[in-house]
Amino acid sequence: MATINEVSELANVSISTVSRVINDNVPVKESTRKRVYSAMEQLGYQPNLFAQGLVTNRSRSITLVLTDLTGSYFGPLVKGIENTLRAAKYNLSVSVGNEGLSEVQSTFRYLIGWRSDAVILFPHCLTDEQILGLKETAPPMVVLNRQLPELSQQSIMVDNEQGSRLAIQHFLDNGHQQIACIAGPLGNSEALSRLEGYRAALNENAIVHQDNQVVVSDFTVEGGYEAIGQLLEQGTEFSAIYACNDQMAVGAMKALKDAGKRIPEDVSVIGFDDVEFAGLITPSLTTIRQPIAQMAEDAAKLAVRLIEGKTNLPVQPLYSPTLIERESVAPFKG
Repeated sequence: MATINEVSELANVSISTVSRVINDNVPVKESTRKRVYSAMEQLGYQPNLFAQGLVTNRSRSITLVLTDLTGSYFGPLVKGIENTLRAAKYNLSVSVGNEGLSEVQSTFRYLIGWRSDAVILFPHCLTDEQILGLKETAPPMVVLNRQLPELSQQSIMVDNEQGSRLAIQHFLDNGHQQIACIAGPLGNSEALSRLEGYRAALNENAIVHQDNQVVVSDFTVEGGYEAIGQLLEQGTEFSAIYACNDQMAVGAMKALKDAGKRIPEDVSVIGFDDVEFAGLITPSLTTIRQPIAQMAEDAAKLAVRLIEGKTNLPVQPLYSPTLIERESVAPFKG
């Protein structure tokens, strides 16, 4: 294994200069920096990250804290964050707990003890007040899929309400007016925004909708399946189903098929997220795409900027969703 002495000899610089390049805490001429990196690469030298952290007071580690890891949304999210952080020479760790505040608080205390430089939090069912309470004791924090005025520069979120409007408008353009909605848990602000977008789009188009056209579920395949059972059992009329994520959409499609309904000939279906399997099922799922890769990259870059103490951060805009048309929607035939 190569040593720092061998790097300094090959690069023809002092050991202290090699240390400054590795720790990146003192300005070094660019030509010197390139010589040191070239020597490190030739020798296969790996810096001692623990020792480096003692010098810089940084662990070069960022933790993604999830309160849930079910569903296909999270794979691309974690991959996008990890790829961006690796390019910036940071390590990613992932902590997954349940949806309770106490477990997340415990995770944060652990992270502080182990000197995680920053946290990217996917809060799921945590309330706004609980998130702000975590901020008081956390390392620099980026929040995914929640928009708080107090954290406007540290929040990454898609425009959920606009996504619902796109879905409902696509149904309306295809002649559907009896549109049922399978909503996510209403303690989740993301789910609530999608439901509000559904209702607003119908109201703006003077479409009368009934309370029994909305079933509150849990963002799972099983929840989507059970929601269709509830709609059919109570005799709700619908020619289209808007499921507020792709997992529930898939469950809904399975339940409709089991009930003898054809998709899209009898019932049209739209989901939300555009996870990987959405284009692979039969019929392929029309859905609302979140720019997950872009949101993951921006969350990682924002976390690094916070670690570096940059305070001139712009307010993060809502990310725009897009409608992805596939095979699960057909014109209403009466």
